[in-house]
Amino acid sequence: MTSAPPPPPGWSLKEVVPQSQQEAQDAVLGYLKRTLAVLPAGTVLDTKGQPGSGHTAWCEDEPKDPKNVPVHLLVIGDIKVPGDMDPKTLITKVGDTWRSWGWYVFERDGFNKPNQFGYGPDGYRLQIEMSNPPSYPPTLTAISPCFPGTLARDDLRFPMVVSAQ
Repeated sequence: MTSAPPPPPGWSLKEVVPQSQQEAQDAVLGYLKRTLAVLPAGTVLDTKGQPGSGHTAWCEDEPKDPKNVPVHLLVIGDIKVPGDMDPKTLITKVGDTWRSWGWYVFERDGFNKPNQFGYGPDGYRLQIEMSNPPSYPPTLTAISPCFPGTLARDDLRFPMVVSAQ
C-alpha cells in the first residue's frame, strides 16, 4: 500500500464548520462549478442515478444518538463530457486543477484507478475516480465538513444536473 504524498508547501487544514446546510450546499456547488469549468464546454455532473446525492449523511458510520449527530452534505454523480475526452485524461486534468487551487491531492489505493482525492484547506473534499466498467463516465463526489445535525433541512434541493454556468 502506498502512502499519501506530503501536502503542498504551506498547506494546513483549517476546517470551516458550515453554519447552515445552505452554506455547505453553496460551497459544494461552487467547487463543483469551478471543477467543471476546466473541462470541455457542455460538461455536466449528473446526480440523477445516485440516490441520496445532494442530501446530508451522518459523519459517523454508526452514531450512538442518530438524532443528535453531526452530518455532512454529500453529492455524487457522473461526469458527462460531450465528445471523446479520455476518462484518464479527464481525471488527471481535474486533479491538476485542484492542485492549482492549493489543495492536497493524491491517488488513493483501494479505489478504482485512476483516481484523485482532493482535500481543501477549509475541510471540503472532492474525489474523482474511474468507473467500473471503465466505459461508464467517471464519478465525482463532493463532501462538506461536518456540521450540527440540527441544522439539516429536508426542504433544500441540490440540482440534479450541475454545469459550470
